[in-house]
Amino acid sequence: MLFPASKMTDTVIGVDLHTVLIPPSPVPVPMVPHPYLGPVFLWMTPKFAKVDTLINGMPASTSGAMGYYVHIPMGAPVPPTLLNLAYWKRYLLNIPMSLLLVALTLMANLAIAGISALFVPADSATGRFIKDVTGVDTSSWSGAWGSIKANLSSYTQWSTWIKLLMPPVPYPGGQGSVAIGSPNVQVNGGPLAFVAPLMATSCSELPVVPNAATIGFSNVMVGVSIADMVRGLAVNAAQGAVSVGVQAGVNRARGAGRHQCS
Repeated sequence: MLFPASKMTDTVIGVDLHTVLIPPSPVPVPMVPHPYLGPVFLWMTPKFAKVDTLINGMPASTSGAMGYYVHIPMGAPVPPTLLNLAYWKRYLLNIPMSLLLVALTLMANLAIAGISALFVPADSATGRFIKDVTGVDTSSWSGAWGSIKANLSSYTQWSTWIKLLMPPVPYPGGQGSVAIGSPNVQVNGGPLAFVAPLMATSCSELPVVPNAATIGFSNVMVGVSIADMVRGLAVNAAQGAVSVGVQAGVNRARGAGRHQCS
């Protein structure tokens, strides 16, 4: 199938789920739908801010391209995330916490890949799916070590640290991003994104399945099969589940949970 290629200023539109306070009730209401609508304008490709591929005069976007905008306010956040001293204290703690989550997620992926390799051949369809989810090649020790080095190599790039040091967005701010791109077309090492339903995600407390669509127009078409789209959705959902599981474990260990869009 052919879909229009995605580019900077295309719009992510989705429905987020957040826990909020709705006055005058003091009791938090879980999973209230919050419409999100915002343009894509950051991290267009893995080499951003370098822009060397244009679509209709605008920088092309790959999976991972993102932007910040606002939710339609529906109540007060839980806990309040205002621009105050407590907020910035949480932000400073968020940096080492993010590094810890990266390390724990890598360990979880290594464990999942290692256990799966005992029962599933690496060159089978299931083995390739597990490799896509975990980012770990279990076909050989050298492949597994190469996967670990590739995961860690991003921390030698300035763009990774810029992302890490960007503060969380306080409510009602939110973030939208392109979640899935075409495996057949690459731009600067990233899958070229395309305009279609459920191919994007916005900031939600249940970030397991893409909950948004990319909306835009271009006369450059991207080829992708239905099977690849379904595979991309499944990989994204599995990766989200691993991240949510690791985050939940860390929150339980800390004895508290909180959510911010970042």
